[in-house]
Amino acid sequence: MKKLFRTDQFIKEFKSFPVETQEDLIALVRRYLLGERLPRTAFKTFNIDKKTRIQEFKVKDSRGNWRVISCILDKVSLALIYAFHKKSQKLSEKNKKIIIRRVKEIHNE
Repeated sequence: MKKLFRTDQFIKEFKSFPVETQEDLIALVRRYLLGERLPRTAFKTFNIDKKTRIQEFKVKDSRGNWRVISCILDKVSLALIYAFHKKSQKLSEKNKKIIIRRVKEIHNE
């Protein structure tokens, strides 16, 4: 994958993260784009529903658990669609709905 897209909503959410956390997450995304196989503690790919497959980049630090969600647009493009501070073990229904909506929006553009 060579192209990286960021939605406006993602950029706004991501800017609210601490700078060190932003740097760590961007480094993970960069490593992924270069073809590195990331450890499960830092990256996970899964289906959020029957039609929606996403990638989750994860950073845990003293301030909490931080997530960047992406989806693959085509064979050469990755879209960063959602950034949030995860506060519970399981992905909340609210976050799932936001992710599903944004994946649909990005694929319809």
